[in-house]
Amino acid sequence: MLEVEKLEKAKKKRKKILTTVLFLLANALVVLIIILMEDHSGKREPWYIVKDYFSANWYFIVAAFLMFFVTIIGDSAVFFTLTKRMEMKNYLAPCIKVSILGRYYDKVTPWATGGEPFQLAYLIKNNMKATDACAVTMSRHIIRFFVMAPVVITILLASRVTTDIWIIIIAILGVLGGLIVPTFMLICVWKPKLGHAIAKGVISLLYKLKIVKDYDKHLQKVKAGVDNFLSGLEYLSANKKVIIVIGLVALIEFFANNSIPFLVMKGLGIQLDYWTVFVLCVFVSYASSIAPTPGGAGLAELSFYAIFAKYIEGDLLFWAVLFWRLAIYYMPIFIGFTLQLFEGGKEIIKAKKMQ
Repeated sequence: MLEVEKLEKAKKKRKKILTTVLFLLANALVVLIIILMEDHSGKREPWYIVKDYFSANWYFIVAAFLMFFVTIIGDSAVFFTLTKRMEMKNYLAPCIKVSILGRYYDKVTPWATGGEPFQLAYLIKNNMKATDACAVTMSRHIIRFFVMAPVVITILLASRVTTDIWIIIIAILGVLGGLIVPTFMLICVWKPKLGHAIAKGVISLLYKLKIVKDYDKHLQKVKAGVDNFLSGLEYLSANKKVIIVIGLVALIEFFANNSIPFLVMKGLGIQLDYWTVFVLCVFVSYASSIAPTPGGAGLAELSFYAIFAKYIEGDLLFWAVLFWRLAIYYMPIFIGFTLQLFEGGKEIIKAKKMQ
């Protein structure tokens, strides 16, 4: 009997190590694919000229890369505020990690869908009850969407900064597309029967089109998602101050991310007013959000080229695109992947110590 238990533990250890290694290799493969998908074409100013610009304006480039840390500090504060309301202690480090890894998985999954599911799993893994973890992640998700959607649409329509009409339409569709799931969930709250009928209708259609193979399984997933949403609403109704914190941080993150192109351009010696660059970057972000590629890779750079081509003379546009992508996309991936390797390494060491 003792020998059987030892064999079973050894089997679990090997499985744990193998699963972790395969997971890390899958992460590395995704990152490599994203790098290969990036569009690095286009004429470029010689590096020695660009280097002179950076030497004179280096602090703008540093500020552009610091924007990532601004967003992480804000997002970590949101998670810490949410967990503190649940009277959890010693949760600062997991809150920082869950923020960084959430950004990482947003960048490496289509339509930025991987961040919140991973954050939920990570919080549960770090000894948070599943119901509490759902309340934390869903509360953040709900407020961010419903704060940012009207702000973004107002800016796009009222800014008077013009660009191609199709880019405007695609950007607005990108914003509205992000509201589909939260709006459906609100319908489920206000009109449960209608919400249930919509869910059944959509899944039935997808089932008939052979997109969904297991009707009952997907319907159950939708019901679970609604339950999580209701859990988040219940939490928010008892913690109204948290709504203000989440909303303010969402706005700070929005302005920080969309200020990066302006800072990069200042570093390149390009003279454009802040508001014009900011609004055009919002167009780029939401127009490329409809792409199914991780981080909008491919479409993001093409959108940037198309939108900023008439504003930036010469061959500096290539460098503006490159450093924008490095600051807003590749740095979060690099930091997140490094942290994921560290976490994976800890899992392997832990598995090896299993007796």
